[in-house]
Amino acid sequence: TMLNTREFVFYGYFQRIRERLDRAWEKSLRDRLTKYFYRGRQLASETDYMTQLLVFLDHEGRITRVQIVGASGTKDLDEAAIKAFNDAGPFPNPPRGLVDPAGQVLVRWDFVLKT
Repeated sequence: TMLNTREFVFYGYFQRIRERLDRAWEKSLRDRLTKYFYRGRQLASETDYMTQLLVFLDHEGRITRVQIVGASGTKDLDEAAIKAFNDAGPFPNPPRGLVDPAGQVLVRWDFVLKT
């Protein structure tokens, strides 16, 4: 049953998203943390910060909405995750099996920062 999961069946598409997100996340995170530390703030060590997003794409892979479904507890990290997704998109050619009857694709993505 695990082999039938959406992530496995559409692995190639999710991998293309991951590759684009990796570059955008690194830049977005670096920019946000630089500002964060410049303001004299620090992240707690030995803590994992996770931002969980639900991203809405249209049938052509353009981002129509990004919603936080689980906040990290640090606004700057949450904003960095949203910016990374917006900078990495659009994600062209979503497989037909991912497009729902309303013509959209829902992608759940977690960004984790380990300190």
